[in-house]
Formats: sequence, structure tokens, C-alpha cells
Amino acid sequence: MVFVAIKCPHCGSDEVSKNGTSNGKQRYNCNNARCSQGTFYAEYTYNGCKPNIKEEIIKWITDGAGIRATARELGLSTDTVISTLKKKEEQIEYVNKEYFDTHDNIKIRIEMDEMWSYYHDKKHEVWLWWAIDHDTGEVIAFWFGTREHKSLEKLMELIEPLEVGKAYTDGNYAYFKHFSAEAHRVGKRNTQKIERKHLSLRTWCARLVRKGIRFSKSLQMHIIVLGLVINRWFFGNKRLIQ
Repeated sequence: MVFVAIKCPHCGSDEVSKNGTSNGKQRYNCNNARCSQGTFYAEYTYNGCKPNIKEEIIKWITDGAGIRATARELGLSTDTVISTLKKKEEQIEYVNKEYFDTHDNIKIRIEMDEMWSYYHDKKHEVWLWWAIDHDTGEVIAFWFGTREHKSLEKLMELIEPLEVGKAYTDGNYAYFKHFSAEAHRVGKRNTQKIERKHLSLRTWCARLVRKGIRFSKSLQMHIIVLGLVINRWFFGNKRLIQ
């Protein structure tokens, strides 16, 4: 007879005990006081119930896979993938908190630009407004909206705690309202880093490719996926994949 040691898939502890059955499957209880879950099964009928499956979904999506591809490769339904993404919506951060903490009372130079995308069809435009540090290339904050000035105003509210010494932008008239002539520089020469960010973002997120078959059907999913990609790759927000 062979005995198989059962370990908690959440914390790795072998301090487990049987806790009845459900649908003919043995259920176990983790006796580790520091375990965040408590109960688990040794085998799961549906992959969506497996521990860490939500982390795998976020990793696949932020690595550029579409919803159907993620569901197919992980053995899930598309509803499970979509539901997991929607639950992460409230955790998306629109500012780089680590950057704000390390640049308090420091005068900085920033680059600002807007990037076009769409959901459902090209009649439904979505513009990503964002700002990066001109010297380090770190993404500071971002916002989604139209190309109207009110979207830029939302971004300006996010970066208001920072002390901006110089701002480099393109020729969009919206920026002239927020920066003085001395602090504002217009031209592509000083916005090369943020233009490079556009390319990186389009590479990591397939639904941003101008000519492709992957696109968001709704504005909500479009913002969620792009927000997750920016949080993971530019902010280093590890909470989203936990």
C-alpha cells in the first residue's frame, strides 16, 4: 500500500486533516493558522476551482493573450476569464504610487502624450493619456477617455501632487492650458521615450495592434485589460497577480 502525503496547495503545509466529502470528493482542512484559505480538495473537477488559477489568468492576459486563447490554454470557460478580470477592476491603480513616494518635493521633468485605440469597432475611440519621467522613463500616471481636454484634466489631477519643472508634449493645444511658456516644450525631439512606451504597450497588449483580430467588445474590458498591463509591466503592481 502506498501513502500519498497531502499538502495544502495554498500554503504548502502538511498539517491537514479530512473534512468530509462533497459530491463524492474528499475535502481537506488546513490546520495551519497562517493559511488564508483553510479548506481544499486534492483533485478538482473544473480547472477554474484550482488554487492560483486566477493568477494564471492575469499572467496570460498581461502577456498579450486574448480571452479565448487564455480560456482555451487553461481549460476554462470564457465566462470564468471575464469574471476574474472584472473582479480586478477595483484594484487597478492609475498612479505609480512608488514613484510618488520617492519623488516628494523633487522637481521633475515629464513627457506627456496620448495614444489612440478602440473597442468594438473603430467608431468607438479610446484615448490613453499618460505621463512619464523624462529622465528615467518611469510611467507616472495614466487615464482613459476621449481626446477632449477634460480627459487631460483628469490626468493633471492625478499628477498634481508632483512638482513639475518642465513638460515635453506634442502640439496638442490642450497642454498649453496647463503649462506656462517657460515650463512647456513642444516637439517630438523630447518625447521619444514616451513614444517608445507606445510601441511596448502595443507589443504587450494584442488588442492595441492597429490591424488585428483581437479587440475588446466593451469599453469596460478594454480599460481593465490595458490597466492590468500597465500596472504589471510599468508599475510593478504585484497585488494584481496574487
